[in-house]
Amino acid sequence: MRENKVKCGGVALFNGILFTSDIRQVQIERKDNNTIYAKVNKMNKDTRLISNIPILRGILGIKGQIGNAAPKFVESSGEKESSSKIKTLVMYLLLIITLILVPILVSIPFSSTIREIVQAIVIFIEFILYVLLIYFSAKVVEELNILFMYHGAEHKVVNTYEKHGEKNINLENVINQSRFHKRCGGNFVVYYVLLLMLFALIPINNLVVKAILMIIYGIINVGIAFEIVNIFSALPKPLDILNYPATLIQLVTTREPNEEMLRLAIYGIRSAVNSTNGIIINEYVKKYINEKLKIKSIDYDTHDIYTILEYITKIDINTLMLNKDRYSLDLNQEIEADRLLDKYYFENYPLQYITHKQYFYNEEYYVDENVLIPRADSEVLVEKAIEYINKDNAKKIIDICTGSGALGISIAKNSKVESVELIDISDGALNVARKNIILNNMAEKVEILKSDLLNEKILQINNSLDEDKDFKVDMIVSNPPYIRTDVIKTLDKRVQNEPILALDGGTTGLDFYQRIFKEAKAILKNNGILILEIGYDQLEDIKNIISDNKEYKLLESVKDYGGNDRVVICRFQGK
Repeated sequence: MRENKVKCGGVALFNGILFTSDIRQVQIERKDNNTIYAKVNKMNKDTRLISNIPILRGILGIKGQIGNAAPKFVESSGEKESSSKIKTLVMYLLLIITLILVPILVSIPFSSTIREIVQAIVIFIEFILYVLLIYFSAKVVEELNILFMYHGAEHKVVNTYEKHGEKNINLENVINQSRFHKRCGGNFVVYYVLLLMLFALIPINNLVVKAILMIIYGIINVGIAFEIVNIFSALPKPLDILNYPATLIQLVTTREPNEEMLRLAIYGIRSAVNSTNGIIINEYVKKYINEKLKIKSIDYDTHDIYTILEYITKIDINTLMLNKDRYSLDLNQEIEADRLLDKYYFENYPLQYITHKQYFYNEEYYVDENVLIPRADSEVLVEKAIEYINKDNAKKIIDICTGSGALGISIAKNSKVESVELIDISDGALNVARKNIILNNMAEKVEILKSDLLNEKILQINNSLDEDKDFKVDMIVSNPPYIRTDVIKTLDKRVQNEPILALDGGTTGLDFYQRIFKEAKAILKNNGILILEIGYDQLEDIKNIISDNKEYKLLESVKDYGGNDRVVICRFQGK
């Protein structure tokens, strides 16, 4: 069955495209942070009889341009919305003065026998100067060149839609289309100028009358040029040659767009011509899998896709999956879903950094690129810390290299410890830890300190004039960086996207352990506990470090849920 296509056209903006169809208008732009944002408005179809009358409908169309599309073009250049309509009106008035009044004024010194020819020639020269101006301006003004690239992108997607239909508007089809289009506004300008030149050749001796008539005709000419564009665009392919002279202007006003511009244009036209405002969740998931994952043989888990959609829509994942054939994504949600899923599948970005959520020890934590993602294996450390807190009645603990704060906060929430101090050298990590203190309602028990391991705590002790103030603690816990530097590049690509600062333990992977054992001596109370997470193959190395620091006694080593050595517990006996 032949697809009943909705008529659609567009206007290139300095940072995007404005698409308009009988259904809706879509203004889609790329923002300064390189994200795409769309504004979608429903169109109220003009049912007036006058809107279907030839010539008059073209004049009404230019009225719509002045009131709607052209102001958005002006705004895209950086102008404020409040002044864009006024500037658009002024722009059109200047155009009339230049095209009509200037030729008449120039013709005054010439004899009446050649005055009309002079007027026509001046109009032609003005047009040529206009074309040359935009041609050379685009070579030196990058913004204008970008505008012409968006113009080319708009033509390519409209050509794709008209040739292949809505269901086949994809990047592969769009790339293969021409950047020229029969109904381009540039073609309209060419026909408008040619018709104005013909009218200028009509002999009228009274120049005032000629000027008035040309202004009146200039308005009518809009409708005539509009009808000519429609007639020529409807000609069968063998007669396309008749449209070529007018189309030549597009050599100047369009450029080949890049793929990012084409993707933006595809979003815009799909939304403009789609009968429904948005895409059903199930259809979106199938489209993403078929168009992006299967074609590149990328393994995928549908649950991960729905996890990202849950983050975008703020709808519980179970509700989303149960209603996947009813719920839909609006255009901006679809754009955001594509962006985040692309990061996940093509940039190996961790899912937790996308959703900013990780569950650890039955608690929810905020995570981002500044912190290591808490793993279930680290829960063993929390369990042992709580066990020793209860056994030793520990009151004050420190979590060094805290990152997200998950260790210290989980311990604080699930034990009778009185205070927990989260320490990290990274401002970004400490900002995340602050969020998690608030998220888990632990502000009364947990505080933060910026320090290179325990340096600041040691300075507090050394510089304190208050002999009664006790800076020492009952327990120190830590999951420090312990991956050997040369091993990091062999890790899973998603892990490599986590902060190197939280992974790199130096050449041997033991740099931080050496420092912690040394510096903790000044901070731990006598008989205090030191609990450390370690790499699966580091137990013997840690035992050697303990042997070199005889104030510590190894109480036990604990395996994780996978059976690997994961945690060591030491008691500090400084006296």
